Amino acid sequence: MLQESNENLDALILEEKKRVALEIFQEAWNVAIQEGIEAPILAEIAMFNALTQLGQAEGDESVADLVAALPSRQESGHFVLNRSLQ
Repeated sequence: MLQESNENLDALILEEKKRVALEIFQEAWNVAIQEGIEAPILAEIAMFNALTQLGQAEGDESVADLVAALPSRQESGHFVLNRSLQ
């Protein structure tokens, strides 16, 4: 029971960290757009930076796993904000 409670707390903390991280990135994205940087440039640089940082922190296998999962995540609508689940 205690382990389940700890796992639930860990899941809530992880979700909150993801929410805050998304807000920070969205704010930076909006600032860059206002500065005249086009979305495709931002996306390429964001992906490059994210994959580089992940590789340094977790190793090349983590990068490969993330990149391999991207097509199915895109097809399932994972990258659509405010999507409705049916």
